[in-house]
This record gives sequence, structure tokens and C-alpha cells, in this order.
Amino acid sequence: MQVFDPPETPLVQCIGWLTLLYWTGDIIASCSTGFYTQEGGIVMTRREVLIRYFRSWMLLDLPLTTIDWGDTIGELVQSQTSQVDSAGVARSAKLVRITRSARLLRLMRLIKLRKVLFTVQSLIASEWLTLVMAVV
Repeated sequence: MQVFDPPETPLVQCIGWLTLLYWTGDIIASCSTGFYTQEGGIVMTRREVLIRYFRSWMLLDLPLTTIDWGDTIGELVQSQTSQVDSAGVARSAKLVRITRSARLLRLMRLIKLRKVLFTVQSLIASEWLTLVMAVV
């Protein structure tokens, strides 16, 4: 959402918090979700699940979520600070610009979400639901 720089209304702040909490929860859930092997067997051991996650989406999820949390905490600290010098403001502004640029990488997460939707669609044998998912 920061690509378009919407005004900071309570609704935008709420949506920001919800997406931050969703992707943080996604990391936790991904560390606890088993997977199917090529042969069709299911793997549920924590070690193998973590190894697979670290080799795939963790490389994208963790840095982006860390940047988002850092940006959010930085904004909270900055809003709580009453006395700020001009050099500190310049450094903060530069850091905010860098983190907002890094947020563009969030769009990569949509690939993951689309993959999940296709998996759910393949598990449901309903032509009507398949059409609905294709439209969405």
C-alpha cells in the first residue's frame, strides 16, 4: 500500500496492522505445516518441515516481515518522541524511504498466496467453485 502513499487514516493503519500480523502468523504457520513428497507421502516431522521452509519461502518472508516490523516500530517510536533534532529527522526520513522501497518486494508474496489458492482449488472437486476461483 505504500507504493501509492495513501493518507494515514485509522482504516489504513488498521489494514497495515492486519497485514503485518497476517504475514507474521504465516511464518509461524509455515514452520508447522507438513508437505507432500513427490511420491505422495506426507512429511510432518518438524525438522524436515523447517528445512524445506528455510530453503523456499523463508528467504523472502523473514526479511520482508522484519523490515515491516522495523518500519512499524520506528514509526511508533518516532511518533512518541517529542524532541527531535534535524539530523535525526533526516536519518529517519532516509531510513523510511529505504524501507518503503523494500516493501515493493511484498508483491512477491502474492505469488505464494496464488499458489495456495490453486492448491485449495485442486482439492475441491466443484466446477462452480473452480469458476469462482478463476474469476477472483
